[in-house]
Amino acid sequence: MNGLTARALTAKITAYAVSVFVGVALFAAIIRIAGLENILGSVRKFSPIYAVPFLLATLAHFVAATYRWKVLLASEGAKISIWTLLKHKLIVFSVNYFTPAARLGGEPLKIFLLKRRGVKSSKTLASVVVDNFVGMGIDALVAGFALLALFFAAGVGRQVRELSFLLGVTSLAAVGGSYLLLIKRKGIFSNLMLLAGKATGLKKKKAFALVFRRIRTAEKYTRTMLIKKPKVLLKSVLFAAMSWPLTIVQYKFALLMLGVDASIVQIVFSIVALSFTSMLPVPAALGVQEAGQFSAFKMFSANPHAGVALSLVLRAKDLLLVLLSFILLSREGVNLFRILDKRGIASRRKRK
Repeated sequence: MNGLTARALTAKITAYAVSVFVGVALFAAIIRIAGLENILGSVRKFSPIYAVPFLLATLAHFVAATYRWKVLLASEGAKISIWTLLKHKLIVFSVNYFTPAARLGGEPLKIFLLKRRGVKSSKTLASVVVDNFVGMGIDALVAGFALLALFFAAGVGRQVRELSFLLGVTSLAAVGGSYLLLIKRKGIFSNLMLLAGKATGLKKKKAFALVFRRIRTAEKYTRTMLIKKPKVLLKSVLFAAMSWPLTIVQYKFALLMLGVDASIVQIVFSIVALSFTSMLPVPAALGVQEAGQFSAFKMFSANPHAGVALSLVLRAKDLLLVLLSFILLSREGVNLFRILDKRGIASRRKRK
């Protein structure tokens, strides 16, 4: 059993190393294609006057997302202050940022932090699952409508229009189908995973069964919220919808810092590009984020190196949040590496 554990750990480390290598290689390739001197030229136009409103928009985005989580926790009978939840949200950000699974890597840490405050793990898990489902659903929904609007916008090239229409319809169909099937007690994600498991022969694997059960649990929590607590769900959806206008403002000020006065249409497409690239299994979306912004700017016949410069500004903001995250984590008296090590020891003892 110890051999299996060692092999599983080695496989995880290898997969992580490969994803990092791919990200670094793609990052280097984009820098070379865009031209380092061109990117530095955009960065040299940096105007700090827009830095404060940019950071305020970032904070507002976090506060809106935290209120969404607070609403869902309150529906489970857990009343935690907004300040405490905001701290936890920021703490978890660093874990999510460096793990390949966007929005998911640090969720166990949320459960751990609230458990220390007397909140049952089941309640936290329910809130976290629905929070992610609502957040990703709204992102896909707004992105879908934005992309369809882009299809009808004037002055947009044929290639961009066709891609926008395809991605827009796909996003809306995925969201609509997911919610309809959940109401009818049919989970789209678990069923798709089951089909993939049968096709690949992975269905009999223990790891497959574990992930499948977690997806089923997530669909169960979301279905319960849809049927029994529609008002709570609607309130969380409204807070989730606030993320888009706040993100548009954030991008607007980030681009103004670089001397780029981009249109709302171009900004929306940049956000959509970031949303899609962040779902790829690469830590910190390294390389894929830069590639997405490079492509988004190029589609609008804008300077693609400005898109790479925008990505670097966003990455600098993320690293600042990571630093804040580690400071808050230390103030909480939590050693993340020790927690992970204890989990590993407990897991090994359990297997023995």
